[in-house]
Amino acid sequence: MKAAAQRQLTQELNQAGASPTEVQSLLPIAASLSQLATRPATTAAGRVRRWPQAVRPVGWITVGVALGMFVVLISQAVLPSSWLFPIQKMSDSVAVSLHAPYRATVMMKRAQQVNQLVAAHASSHQILTTLADYSHQASAYKATADAHYAAFIYCQANLQQAASTASPSIRQAIAASLQSLETT
Repeated sequence: MKAAAQRQLTQELNQAGASPTEVQSLLPIAASLSQLATRPATTAAGRVRRWPQAVRPVGWITVGVALGMFVVLISQAVLPSSWLFPIQKMSDSVAVSLHAPYRATVMMKRAQQVNQLVAAHASSHQILTTLADYSHQASAYKATADAHYAAFIYCQANLQQAASTASPSIRQAIAASLQSLETT
């Protein structure tokens, strides 16, 4: 303990009513307390104690789950041309398997993505692949008891908008997709 701190402590102990012998016995204890406060906790082997061993994996798992959830959330807004699209498709399929009516949301998302890809002048392959995925989702949704007409109207509007600016081959594929859903 520094001399100034020792004098200050002596004065405070005297004011509190401690006798000179009590002050002399308390000063070494106070000095060791200040040393204890600055040292990290150590184990019996002298190593610095950090988080318990069981807490570390839980922490890493928590960070991993949070990061995974963040990636899944971010992937929901990407187009099929993004490298995150496979994550979107996987999370959509998991969501549909857990809650079948979610298929309508996936179907509407794919129709919107076709429209966005056409507007962005994406490759024909990318557009046709997304259109095929839409058709698959729409057929599966139409076969369910939960199918709602409004969801198909939304998809039809998106696909008709896409067809109005698409190349002739894409326009023909969109028309065929819409036609096949009307006849089934």
